[in-house]
Amino acid sequence: METMISLKVRAEKCVGCELCGIVCSVVHEDQARATAMRIRIHRKYPELSYPPFQPMVCRNCSNPACVKACPQGALVLSKDRGEVLVLESNCDGCGQCVEGCPFHAVWVDPRRKTAIKCDLCQGKVRCVQFCSFGALESPSVKPL
Repeated sequence: METMISLKVRAEKCVGCELCGIVCSVVHEDQARATAMRIRIHRKYPELSYPPFQPMVCRNCSNPACVKACPQGALVLSKDRGEVLVLESNCDGCGQCVEGCPFHAVWVDPRRKTAIKCDLCQGKVRCVQFCSFGALESPSVKPL
């Protein structure tokens, strides 16, 4: 199996700026659009528990509930890199993968009507480069 590119979240360092999500949307869709972000920031309001911001990103589980929940076979576990992939041509936008993910890291893009999730930018993990606060880390990518 090829080495898996990883993304580590350090919620205690997240300031909620959403630059990671904006970068993600631009990389994938050539536009800054909140519903196209494959990483999103959960704000713990009104309770303001610590940490107050939680980046929500796919954990590429070894036994992914989202894959099991998809009736169309649109989410699959890659055998070569061990990551969950979305096969858009199979996706009908039903949202069962969204409900199945215990980490709230899969969404349906309302424009494309397909599931979206972090795909680690095919190994380049662009969000890490722009996280000035160190909330996102990857051993293969250094911040700008």
